[in-house]
Amino acid sequence: MNPDDIIFYSNIAAVYMEMKEYDKAIEECDKGIEKSKGAGYDYVKLAKVMARKAACLNYKGLHDESIDLYKSALLEDNTFAIKDALKKVEKAKKDAEAKAYINP
Repeated sequence: MNPDDIIFYSNIAAVYMEMKEYDKAIEECDKGIEKSKGAGYDYVKLAKVMARKAACLNYKGLHDESIDLYKSALLEDNTFAIKDALKKVEKAKKDAEAKAYINP
């Protein structure tokens, strides 16, 4: 494992996600995103880290932030997996809004 690689932080975040420690996972994703700020970053890996952070935000119920981050990840790497995850979050947001409307 190489701490200079973005995926290093993504993998740590995945472990925290499985443990349902979403705040720690978000911190690790932020570290990975920060590593990409230099020259010559791998946009595919950056998109993966951004998508993982967006998933954590979604699990925390922060749908708007999650949607924004998924859209940013799509700008880095336009893959089916990220598009599909974005659609699921948009549906979850819509369902949550409908539920809140029916039962405030």
